[in-house]
Amino acid sequence: MTNQTAQNLEELWASILGEAQLNIAPAIFNSFVSRTSLDSIVDNRAIVACSDSMVKSNVEKKAKQELLAALNKRSQKKLDLELIIKKVKAKTLDTGPVGPLFTPPRDEEIVVKEKQLQAGLTPKYTFENYILGGHNNLAHAIAVAVATRPGEQYNPVFFHSGVGLGKTHLLQAIGNNILRNHPATKIIYTTGETFTNELIDAIQSGKAGKKSKYTTNEFRNRYRHADVFLIDDVQFIIGKDATQEELFHTFNSLYMSGKQIVITSDRPPSEFKNLASRITSRFAMGIIADIQKPGFEERVAILRARRDFLGEDISDEIISYIAQNISSNIRELEGAYMQVSVKAHSNNMQPTVTMAAEALGQSYRETKKPTVNINEVLKAVCNYYSVNIPDIKGPRRHKEIVIPRQVAMYLMKEFTETPYIAIGDLLGGRDHTTIMHGAEKIHQKVTEKGKIYTDVANIKQTLGY
Repeated sequence: MTNQTAQNLEELWASILGEAQLNIAPAIFNSFVSRTSLDSIVDNRAIVACSDSMVKSNVEKKAKQELLAALNKRSQKKLDLELIIKKVKAKTLDTGPVGPLFTPPRDEEIVVKEKQLQAGLTPKYTFENYILGGHNNLAHAIAVAVATRPGEQYNPVFFHSGVGLGKTHLLQAIGNNILRNHPATKIIYTTGETFTNELIDAIQSGKAGKKSKYTTNEFRNRYRHADVFLIDDVQFIIGKDATQEELFHTFNSLYMSGKQIVITSDRPPSEFKNLASRITSRFAMGIIADIQKPGFEERVAILRARRDFLGEDISDEIISYIAQNISSNIRELEGAYMQVSVKAHSNNMQPTVTMAAEALGQSYRETKKPTVNINEVLKAVCNYYSVNIPDIKGPRRHKEIVIPRQVAMYLMKEFTETPYIAIGDLLGGRDHTTIMHGAEKIHQKVTEKGKIYTDVANIKQTLGY
């Protein structure tokens, strides 16, 4: 190749990237391969410039063979590929579509992306990358059914779980799936907090004549004319009377029109306090499904999927180690994985179990905070003592009920930042001083290391501590 103008080299490299992209992990391509350029071709050697040493190292290990194959295919001769470190100038290609990398999206893809943005959806949340297991099979099956036939089979739908267990992923996957198949569908995704804030803003602007995102009528029209209404973390509206009133009428309007409603929360409808009964009864009138913590096998599957998506060289042994030690929720599980990955990259070393242990010791264990909520604590206590939740919340003062009730008070305060007043509300509307007394009494019993100490230790273990 004799005519090595900058434009020719740029066009050739663009076509090579388009060819190689099909065989390179997206995360590796976007993070590293895209930061290369074809510097020159000398003596049957293609000199490829990398913007820095990290790019060079990752391209060498994870993309060189794919680039070489594409290079030889495009140049129609056998060339070697040499990587060098050299500042890669940012450039805009206007040479037309030369491969998959530069092929303009189809019109319908643009429409779907615009619709996702308007709906408040994040495209990365799909059914395809949602890891299935015994902890979420039912919720997933319901979500797929809803996405296939919105407003027909299951309506409304209520998903509940603790934090970081995939409620938002599943909720948004419903919306994204519907839009891919039916782009004309009007979908609205919001959260309890956003719904509340937008309502407050609309009301205040109406009273003061100030400019806001919506007027009150526009706010109502936006939500009540949706085909699919997805509301996340609805527990945020607890104690907010105006928001509850608005949501009640929005729910009725959509439901009576046969529109799909999907709701998520950190607790089931039966455990809501300070929420109007007419609202909780509507939440419960459809199908309810909970999402549990993933088991060891599911945690391994989640981490392997993460590794494969990023194209990283982390062994199954390390994956198993992380999965064994992080059992609280998916969010912390993936966070621990990234700590190990970052530590390996920063030290330019192959990750090992020892390195993983160090990474988790430096980050996770020092900053870890309990992630269980008070409802999970209550369930664990009741399961351990074989008592019913209504009895714990009720007025009975028999010993077989009082002890579990006080243990629940103690663990709720130890594991969460929930105020005594809120714990009292959950436990049948008890006064905060009663909660303080009960928690302190169990604290004293625990220091004595008798039966209560053993009971508390066993319950902690069931909660993952």
